[in-house]
Amino acid sequence: MPVGKVGGRPDRQQESQTPFLRRASLYLGVAFELPGTILGGLLVGYLLDNYFGTSPWLLITITLLAFAGAFVRLAQWFKYFARERDGSRVKKDDTPH
Repeated sequence: MPVGKVGGRPDRQQESQTPFLRRASLYLGVAFELPGTILGGLLVGYLLDNYFGTSPWLLITITLLAFAGAFVRLAQWFKYFARERDGSRVKKDDTPH
């Protein structure tokens, strides 16, 4: 079913808001994904350090890996937004991978 349809009937107000809401949801996704990755790395590293008694080595290692993963993901988002701005976005699959 197309995005602009609710219950099988077109909703004109939703059709006009869809691009704004779509962009807002993408930006919110980025805003929560990047710090969430880093905080998740901190939490996992802390818990594993407590479990294995290796403080602070696993915390540091896993947090650095989380930072690297967050920056890789940020680069993917930059590429996605650059393609979208240029208008060269692929229509059938417009989510970043």
